[in-house]
Amino acid sequence: MRLSELELCESGDVADIEVTGLATDSSRVGAGCVFFCLVGKENDGHTFAADAVARGAAAIVVERRLAIDVPQIEVDDARHALAIAAAAFYGYPSKRLKMIGVTGTNGKTTTTYIIKSIIEAAGHSCGLIGTNAIEYCGNKFDAGLTTPDPIDLHSTLKDMADAGVEYAVMEVSAHALALKKIDGIMYEVAAFSNFSRDHLDFFGDMNSYAAAKKSYFTPDHARAAVINADDGLGAEIAHETKLPTVTYGVDNPSDVFGIDPEMSAYGLSYLINMSDSVGKVKFSLTGRFNMYNTLCAAAVAQSLGFTLASVIGGIRNIKKIDGRFNIINTAKCSVIIDFAHTDDGIANILRAIREFAPARIITVFGCGGNRDKTKRAVMGKIVSQMSDWCFVTSDNPRFEPPLDIINQIVGGIKEIGGTNYTPVVDRKEAIRAAIENANKDDIVLIAGKGAERYNDVMGRRQPYNDEQYVLEIAGEFGF
Repeated sequence: MRLSELELCESGDVADIEVTGLATDSSRVGAGCVFFCLVGKENDGHTFAADAVARGAAAIVVERRLAIDVPQIEVDDARHALAIAAAAFYGYPSKRLKMIGVTGTNGKTTTTYIIKSIIEAAGHSCGLIGTNAIEYCGNKFDAGLTTPDPIDLHSTLKDMADAGVEYAVMEVSAHALALKKIDGIMYEVAAFSNFSRDHLDFFGDMNSYAAAKKSYFTPDHARAAVINADDGLGAEIAHETKLPTVTYGVDNPSDVFGIDPEMSAYGLSYLINMSDSVGKVKFSLTGRFNMYNTLCAAAVAQSLGFTLASVIGGIRNIKKIDGRFNIINTAKCSVIIDFAHTDDGIANILRAIREFAPARIITVFGCGGNRDKTKRAVMGKIVSQMSDWCFVTSDNPRFEPPLDIINQIVGGIKEIGGTNYTPVVDRKEAIRAAIENANKDDIVLIAGKGAERYNDVMGRRQPYNDEQYVLEIAGEFGF
């Protein structure tokens, strides 16, 4: 590909050289690459430009001119330029797919899997990009990030389009919106799940976090919107957006709504009304929050023109989503594994479990290191109040001492006079202790990691998975 084809500059501004690849990490630069100098909170890509040139970069994209003898393309925003260039380099693959994106604090993963299942129930192929994995045509790959960086994202979309995939549904994180990862992609539908505290380490305050979410619902990004009418920020977006909108909800008037929910350990059921088409939804995961996830997916389906029959069938076809309300029944007790890692998320799942729990709820949880510290005490209070006992433990401590994080969580528990906790730094030891101390009718909730297959400690991702470890313990007690 020629440099002029990347939409980085006007023809003639720089030498129209041959481009072999794009890079943002100088260590991954090869001969003929274009290197993008991205500016972040911790790193400035301009300081790595000389290294990129030494490794063979044919040109560099900068936000300020550098004293380096190589073609330079100066732009106002290197992240936006990267997203547009990546789309061009891979042949604009998103234009060959019908794109669907889901944003929101919680529920993105579950909702995208439901949407994928509905589309497939209607007889179409659908790829998926999200926290758990990248999936299409029977292939499954580790995702790495909730929303991949532009180079990986467009490479993946090209692979999907080349394989004949018709639809692609993906999680769109607030980080991705703030960092311009999806610039240049036009979504058929942009969907909003909910909004609560998270990522304040990155955004600084809730207003900035909300602004990132809102920025998705514009004609630059999408042709239509699907919005949760029961969410405060959702109501704002529905009122402000210029996009054709389908709303969903339970409490407020909505285009797609649910009534008469029934919850149990075996799932949920309710009556759904899709613009006066009425049917019975049955879903294998329980909880009011999963009712919203299914309603969001149904509203997306309606926006795309799919029938109620496809919606009901697609929802029914899902038996399990890795790391989302996964139940393991042992002779000792029942164990539920879930990704819940925010104060709102863990409150939702504890509320759902309490609806059917025959005895005690014992919760194992922690908070991630080098991330939003403001939620730690809050989560401690919620788990203490809503659980009969809790084990406070490690969850990807990264570069923070695990005990410091635990003490901040425990500080919240102590603020409300809670005494129903045991701090255990080692996550395996905490899980084992929780199961060993459980009785037959108790439920042990293991929250925070879900389907993750690692524990992030001091920059190293050590192999680990909650479900695998629980199955190992369960083998000792019997199933």
